[in-house]
Amino acid sequence: FGAKRADALRVIAEHYLGCAAEQASASSDRYQVVVHIDQRLLSDEAVSDKAQCEIEDGPRLAVETARRLACDGALVGLVESADGEPLNVGRKTRAIPPTIKRALKARDGGCRFPGCTHTRFTEGHHVEHWADGGETKLDNLITLCHHHHHLIHEGGFGLTRTDDGLFVFTRPDGQRLADAIPIEKCFRRNMVAKTNAERGIAIDARSVDTRWTGERMDYSLAIEALLVAKRRAEAQAHAARGEQQD
Repeated sequence: FGAKRADALRVIAEHYLGCAAEQASASSDRYQVVVHIDQRLLSDEAVSDKAQCEIEDGPRLAVETARRLACDGALVGLVESADGEPLNVGRKTRAIPPTIKRALKARDGGCRFPGCTHTRFTEGHHVEHWADGGETKLDNLITLCHHHHHLIHEGGFGLTRTDDGLFVFTRPDGQRLADAIPIEKCFRRNMVAKTNAERGIAIDARSVDTRWTGERMDYSLAIEALLVAKRRAEAQAHAARGEQQD
């Protein structure tokens, strides 16, 4: 729940800053976060830990976090001296131009991570990062939601693109997500479907829709509520058995 509250606060801040930028100017940035990072860190993991990667006037960042932030944002090159004095400031460039973003949205429609249905709060991700020579073109881009973008960069999950244009997602252990469902799970799922059919229970794509404003079901909260109800029922049964013994 702590992580969910943090995510909610971030979404509120993004929405507020985005609206403020739209009111100020159509060409204004939604928001701006300045990150000082040694360019070598983005393309060479063997660089010394002394290389700089930190938020302006703030804490240090993990390299993969900086790579994720640089996937889809406004970038400004800044050449500094050994003492940190700015020597040259380049022009601001956008990693993914608006025209490509529109084409990316039309092609993907939302997050492409297997099983994800998010269509809002998504970001463009470079399959081969631009710091590694990856081009900012449609073939090298994919749409991910914030959560799965984080998993790809900082959660150990992998993403590659085959020669025939197929995007392949892998788990931290290297196994493809599409092949990650064990046979026994498929069997149990089929047995559940058969049992539901025998009991006259019809489950379709809308069965898990909430009945108030249509937002997606929170499975974590639902499972926790079921476990609490189960523990409560077990405690009541245990207390009833104790009373009978007395």
